[in-house]
Amino acid sequence: MSRCSLSSTQTSFSASEDYYTVSSEISTASDLSDDRSRVTIVRHTTPPDVYHTPLSSHDQLTTVHEQRPSQDSTATAVPPKVSFSESTITRKPVASGRRPSGSQRRSIMDSESLSTTPGVDDTPYIRFAIDQLTRDEEVRGTRIYPVNDQDYPVDRIVSDEGLGYVHQNHPPAADLRDPARPPPMQPLDVQRDIFVPCTPSFDAVQFPPLNFLPGIVRPVWLGLFILLCVLMTVGMITSAIWSSNHQGLLDYVNLGDSRYFLFQYFPPLLGMAFLMWLHQIAAALQRVSPFMALASDSSKTRSEGVFLDLYPTQFILPTFQHFRAGQYAIGIFFVVSWMFLFTIPLLGSAFNVRFHGHVSDGQFRWVASQGVMWTAITLYLLLILSLVLLCWALRQPTGLKWDARSLADIVVLLERSNNMADYKDSEAFASLQEFRQVLANRTDRLGYWHTSKRPTDIFYGLGEPGGAPRKYVIGPKGKIMEKDSSPGLSTPTEVHVEAGRHAGDIRMDIREEEVRRAYLPWFLKDTFVVAWIVIAVILLLVFLAVSFANKAVVNGFKPLISVSTNSGGFSSSNFLYSFLPVVIAMILYLAIQTLDLTLRRLYPFATLSNPGGSPAEFSLLLDYPARLPINVTIVAFLNKHYCVAGLSLASFISAFTLPVLASGIFWTQFYRDTGSIRVAAHPAAYYSLCAFLCLYGLALVLIFPQRYSFALPHESRNLAQVISWLYQSRIVNDSAFSRPETKAELCTRLCGPRVYSEQGQNFVGSLRSLFTPSKQALHAQYRQDGESTVGFAVNGESSSQQPSGSKENGEKRRVSVVDPGSVRYGFGIHYGRDGNEHLGIDRVQRGEGRMMHFD
Repeated sequence: MSRCSLSSTQTSFSASEDYYTVSSEISTASDLSDDRSRVTIVRHTTPPDVYHTPLSSHDQLTTVHEQRPSQDSTATAVPPKVSFSESTITRKPVASGRRPSGSQRRSIMDSESLSTTPGVDDTPYIRFAIDQLTRDEEVRGTRIYPVNDQDYPVDRIVSDEGLGYVHQNHPPAADLRDPARPPPMQPLDVQRDIFVPCTPSFDAVQFPPLNFLPGIVRPVWLGLFILLCVLMTVGMITSAIWSSNHQGLLDYVNLGDSRYFLFQYFPPLLGMAFLMWLHQIAAALQRVSPFMALASDSSKTRSEGVFLDLYPTQFILPTFQHFRAGQYAIGIFFVVSWMFLFTIPLLGSAFNVRFHGHVSDGQFRWVASQGVMWTAITLYLLLILSLVLLCWALRQPTGLKWDARSLADIVVLLERSNNMADYKDSEAFASLQEFRQVLANRTDRLGYWHTSKRPTDIFYGLGEPGGAPRKYVIGPKGKIMEKDSSPGLSTPTEVHVEAGRHAGDIRMDIREEEVRRAYLPWFLKDTFVVAWIVIAVILLLVFLAVSFANKAVVNGFKPLISVSTNSGGFSSSNFLYSFLPVVIAMILYLAIQTLDLTLRRLYPFATLSNPGGSPAEFSLLLDYPARLPINVTIVAFLNKHYCVAGLSLASFISAFTLPVLASGIFWTQFYRDTGSIRVAAHPAAYYSLCAFLCLYGLALVLIFPQRYSFALPHESRNLAQVISWLYQSRIVNDSAFSRPETKAELCTRLCGPRVYSEQGQNFVGSLRSLFTPSKQALHAQYRQDGESTVGFAVNGESSSQQPSGSKENGEKRRVSVVDPGSVRYGFGIHYGRDGNEHLGIDRVQRGEGRMMHFD
């Protein structure tokens, strides 16, 4: 046993200099009246030197090692207790009188009288006294903190000298270990504050189940679409069988009549309706699948979740990324959806005309081309099977509380996220491969969380299981900054070794124009934009010249291939001149659809890049990729985003005109007056097609003026790329994004309650809200307040600050609270939560200055 004693004199001079030490008296076997060890508090004269530094407060401490009692001793040593007996305290004489002796004042005391106040545990007070005596260890940084308990939140690892204030599991008295051998070091069970996944009770309103699905992929609407596909398949099977058993379907009358429309234009028109519906299902599924992957129990699937595309980018080529993420049902659906594109040219050439009967009294009849029709039937059956498999796959949780349609919905997921450290300097990454190299080993999860030290504080978001929460420290000028969790960095004022910079330094790497505008889709670059326009104009002129010169197309031309129709209803001539034009028309449609989808996806960043920024309603809340074709056209037009409105309208018109008209524009028929067989054009369809091709060419011109506003440092297709512009943004700490319960609450915080009160609560108001934006925010976006030329704050000071700037900033802050729709957000260089410059999304105006935009 160890004992600490102070070497000093034993005479006291004044009451103000009183202090005490603890001495131990170990009971022996002869002391049968009290077998407990006593610790007496002795009064001393000489006080400790109050001018000693904390490093020298142990100069007078000596450790006395005593022999442990042998196991054959008659008495067992018991850890001593603190006794506040009056007989053991030496008191100095009092001038006013003589105190009674200790024997006269002493009374028989029970076991509870050993404490200062009977019935009150004095352990906390003793611990506090020990903390004061050992505070030098905290100054030197050598104090060790074990697991916290509820009685005393920070235990001090200090030798208790047998006082018994540190509750430890002592070895039994029969321990046979060699006394000369030091006891083994016990590992410290230090509990870290980490993210712990949890599944709260979904009966509570504040914790809804994370199984949200967009309406178009919910079982009711998917079931309706499957039913319609089944009816379409049954109709095609009936046509094929009836045509084969009854020598055709209907009599052929004339080119361009109602029956011609029924067999040549209506099947591809109906097929395009199915295809447009299918593309909307694919867009919704593409939007949900990354979050489904992040909510999965499979670590492999979660590691690929941040690399899955958030928005559909094109439908020309198939996508296989979901197979890599382990989402096989979704991957099969996307492959079948791409194969479904071929149903349009197949339906356009599925019917033909064949002569039945004798030459004298026979008749041309409409027949189904068996090979073409059964191929289309096979594709529809594959689609039905993939949809059924998709319904089974969508039973698992999606990890979403509402539809994540915009950038604001992604910001909400990052409010308390602890996975930001690995995204360091990712705002300037050039390729997806760089993101994979940095984030390959991450298995982030989307769902409900609590921390190990706050099990009742349940929150929702994206995080890393077992990772530490974000921590904040006091930075330069007393500002609260986020603590850098990188190894070796403890405060934001330290040097970033890998980047060679200090907090607050100007970063020239992200200020370069080549970095800011490093990425632009290849079809939006100058060379390709000019090529698009020139090629489209030239081809259109050639097409019109060839078509109308000498009326060559209207009068017909030789088919150059076999025109006979076999028993299965297949004609090489009609199949070629129906299938090939539809394929070309589908390529044109898918090309302009790609432009449309790209502009919808990039337009929020274009509005954020405007000098002076943009309100949240026209930037962070824009959800053009998730809107239906007609809906996005109307909303974009009302928002004065004419480029998106024009291209979306051109894409929608092209879908129902170019492939449909191309399917019946050419037809092989017999001319009785000349006795020849020629391929002629249907004049009404041909002229209409020429008009729509002219509109198609004019729509391409819309991308020319604003193409530079869509330039970004890198792509923005998946979560990893979007988070790279938000990982240090201070908007994740804004109150507007703090735990909103619903999407309506989030929109109200960003735009103000007037946006929704104006729309009304009835069905008509809800329907009107789909098409009309807030007039208040609309005027706020376009009012000219002379803020197009903005400065940038260096080291916390605005470059354009006037003497009355603080008052002006205070007024703006008050306005932002009363009218949140007036707050403007931008994409540029800003100061992040760590005090350094970053390139990304943030509020344009902060207290210390403004964001730097690139003109």
